[in-house]
Amino acid sequence: MSFFTLKTIALLSMLWDHATHVWPLSMTLEMLFFPNAAEPVPALLALQRATDYIGRIAAPIFLFSIANGYRHTRNFNRYALRLLIFACLAEYPYYLLFGFHGNIMFTLLLGLLTLRLMDWGNEKRAGLGYALAAGVVIAAEHFALAEGKGRYILFILAFYLTDHWPVRKKALLWLFLMPLSRYQLIGMFFSEQLFTYRWFHMLCINALGPLLGVASTFFYNGEKGRSFPGGKYLWYVFYPAHLLLLGLVQQGM
Repeated sequence: MSFFTLKTIALLSMLWDHATHVWPLSMTLEMLFFPNAAEPVPALLALQRATDYIGRIAAPIFLFSIANGYRHTRNFNRYALRLLIFACLAEYPYYLLFGFHGNIMFTLLLGLLTLRLMDWGNEKRAGLGYALAAGVVIAAEHFALAEGKGRYILFILAFYLTDHWPVRKKALLWLFLMPLSRYQLIGMFFSEQLFTYRWFHMLCINALGPLLGVASTFFYNGEKGRSFPGGKYLWYVFYPAHLLLLGLVQQGM
């Protein structure tokens, strides 16, 4: 699977996730096909919960793309500046749609800077870079600097450091790392005994759902894939553009 294919999958997954945020699937289908239903149709709720997993594919692929992009970029400064510019452009549309700040492009930028910091530190002294990167992860998690907080920075580091690992070894790592990163949700689930289907679904969708995106990266074949004029900027422009469109629609509704 080429890099172009991976990012296309991520883009469509993100679009699905954000579109169903504005138009929840069960409510939309109910309005179209069962407008006179007195109660929610159970089959539609089940369909929505099943398709919620589609939207969890995107984030891990975007995080992987930063690790991969850092490894292959010819101009780190230009790469970081591009992320910064589009993160700033996306911030108002992100707030318009979700009502809070810290869009994922800021997370991607911080992850990219953390990779550079880690490599710089390790060049200065063995192990220093890992300590600095761990400090960034802890700070990002504590201060909730952007979407995904510190765990997304950790995932970028994991993608970068395990690039040469065999797939089986990567899979074992992520089967441990992804649920562990949602320790707060898992702790709340068991400590407050939230043993209902709704809460179990929320636990699975957040602790296990992103593993679908991680698994997609295992099929990356190292090829860039299809290219076209301006294609480099498609992914960057699409993010703030679709957030703005959906945000305006939601405000209008």
